[in-house]
Formats: sequence, C-alpha cells, structure tokens
Amino acid sequence: MRIMSWSGLFRRLSQYVDSARGWRAAWLWACMLVLTLRLGLGLSMGATWLAVRHNLPASTLTDTTIYDGLPAYSTFPADVLLGVWQRWDAVHHLKLAWVGYFGVSEGDSVFYPLYAWLTRIVTHIVGSDYVVGGLIVSTVATIVAFACLYQLADRQYGFKSARWTVVTLAIYPTAFFLIAPFTESLCLALTLGAFLAAYKRRWLLTGILGALSSLSRGPGLLTSAALGWIAWRQWRKYKTLIRMRHIVLMAVGLAMPILGGLAFQLWRARAGFAPMVVVLRTYSGLEMTNPISGLAFAWAQVVTTPTLENILEVSSAFLFLGSIGMMAVNQRWRRGDWLIYMVVNVGLFLSKRSLIASSLQSLARYVLMLFPGFIVLGDWLSRRRSQLRFAYAVISGTLLLVLSSLYALWWFIG
Repeated sequence: MRIMSWSGLFRRLSQYVDSARGWRAAWLWACMLVLTLRLGLGLSMGATWLAVRHNLPASTLTDTTIYDGLPAYSTFPADVLLGVWQRWDAVHHLKLAWVGYFGVSEGDSVFYPLYAWLTRIVTHIVGSDYVVGGLIVSTVATIVAFACLYQLADRQYGFKSARWTVVTLAIYPTAFFLIAPFTESLCLALTLGAFLAAYKRRWLLTGILGALSSLSRGPGLLTSAALGWIAWRQWRKYKTLIRMRHIVLMAVGLAMPILGGLAFQLWRARAGFAPMVVVLRTYSGLEMTNPISGLAFAWAQVVTTPTLENILEVSSAFLFLGSIGMMAVNQRWRRGDWLIYMVVNVGLFLSKRSLIASSLQSLARYVLMLFPGFIVLGDWLSRRRSQLRFAYAVISGTLLLVLSSLYALWWFIG
C-alpha cells in the first residue's frame, strides 16, 4: 500500500478546509487558529523567558509577592510552559478562583465572578492547579468565540470575509490575552452567542448568554443596547406575527444582561465591599470622566510620557474610533446594532483617566471585545490584493510575538 506523502496529506487537508462551509468551517478555522496560537505563542514566550531569566536579578525570580500567594513556577519546564502565562491580572483572576472574594484584597473585588467560577470547576475536574484550569477555560472560550465570530461574518459577508475576520482577531497584537488566564475570551464568546441567538429570535437564550456575559466582565451589560436595536428591527418586520409570548421573551432577553451585572453589584454591596468607583480610584488611581476628556488626557500623556503602554492604549483608541467612522460612512458596514455596540463600549473605555498610570489603562486589551471592528477589517482585507494581506499578517503577527514575549517578561501590556 502506497504511503501518502506529507505534501499529499497537507493538500487533502487544505481541500477539506477550503470546501467546508457554515458551522463546520467555523469550528475548523477556530480550532486551527487557537491551536496555532496556543503552540506558537507558548513556544515563543517560553523561549523568551528561558533566554532572559538567567540575566534577571535573583530578587526578581525569588519575589513571590508578585504572585499574591499563588504557587509560583520556578523550575524547568513548568516555568516555561505554564509560568509565563501567570502575569498581572491573570494572577488576580487565578487567586480569586482559588480562595474566593473574601480571601483577596478589596481591589480584587472589582473582578466579575464567572471566569473564576469556571476556572475553579475545571481545576477540580482535571485535578490540576489553577493555572492549568484557567488556560483550559480561556482556550475553550477562544475556540467558541472564533467559531461564533466566523459564523457572524459569514452570515453577513460570506466565507472569505469570515476567514479573514477570525484571522485578523487571532493575529491582533494583543490577541495573546484571549488564551491567557483573562476574561476577554469568555465574555466575547458569550456576547457573540447572544447576538447569534438574537438574530434567530431565540430571546430567552439571548438573555441567558447576555447575563453570563455581564457576569464575566462589566461591559457585558452594555450588550442590551445593541440587542435592543435587533429587537426593534424584528418588531418592525414581524409585528403582525409577533404574539404576546414573543414580546415577553424579547423583554426578558433584553433585561437579563443588565440584571446579571446589577446582581453582582448588589451582592458586592451586601457583602460589605466599597462601590467599584471608589475601589478603582483607591487601587488604580482611575477616575470616571467623559470620553473626549479621557482621550485628550491620554494623548497628553503620550506627548509628555511616550511609554510603550501609553502608545498602545492611544493607538488602540484611534484605531477603533476609525473603525466606527468607517462603519458610519460605508453602507456595506453600516449596521445599527454593531454601531451601537461599538459606540457604547468605546465610549466607556475612553471615559476614564488616571494620574498614576496610563490613563486608558488596559484599553489595548479591552478592544479585543470590539468584534464589529474585526469584521470590518476582515471584510476589507478579504477584498484586497494578496500582497497587502500578506504584509498585514506579517506586521500584525510580528507585533503579537513581540508583545506576548514582553508580557512573559512582566512588561505591562494591558
């Protein structure tokens, strides 16, 4: 029996992927991209840490306070394979999963609970530590998010645009946060699921997914504004066919994302924690303001203190403000629900300032939630020449490798 060559196997796999359509294609692309990210970034970050750690001060390697009491990986290969993901807010999320809200500082009480709950459950199921549990949750959530994003773009613009949409998100310079122990991938997956359910008029499922989204990240409750546009459009189109039961389900679906976020806020208050705005001001120096003042203050920081963090935050802000502008002026991309989602989220991201850190703190990470911007970019790239697409992929992918490696070295990226 003739043994198939590697080139022949690759050709058949390529043909299978190219011929896939609908949800089968969505899951294929999602799994391929997430596997590539998990292996590629893991190897890159691990190699960077392995090469540099011997040149770091001994005090840095032995300082366990930065892990907030979590077990720290200090020996090979655990420090290379797992330890590089245990940085910054990942430490807080994992600590929350480990000991709960009453075992952490009040500053950590601002983190929403769903990611920590799932991490604890998965950790107990697989019988491993919390870093492994968190990485499993983030990996699965990213696969679901990519598949839903593919389906959403495919539904609107076709499979070619859908492919480039998920690729643009996968190689975005801060996309490593999606597979790290952070909440972005979980919230994005649930939000996209809520949109897809709303388009199919499954409003009870929409509400459940929206409520879970708002229990993973605070901005999840803003999804109701965009879902309201979808409900209004469906009402106009089907109002002669819609019965009272459908109206009730629609109202429930719109209310649940808001109620989910408010329920957590109410629990915090009854548990004795200070209001979030007070905690953020105390522990992060953040104050709420209007979007214009927030952006102006951040720009002033870039001019006076052009650090990598400040530059990333302001660049991200202008990039997605530009996406909003493109959606508003180009009829192909002008969808009311997507525009509302972008405007309310970007408005919230810009409505803060800090005197002790980057004013738009973590915005370079938060923009991963702005899925309509990635759909617009993916659709635009899908209709450009292959040379331009290749150049974009090289530039964005290189930045992704660089920023993820800096994250592994404890640089604050977002």
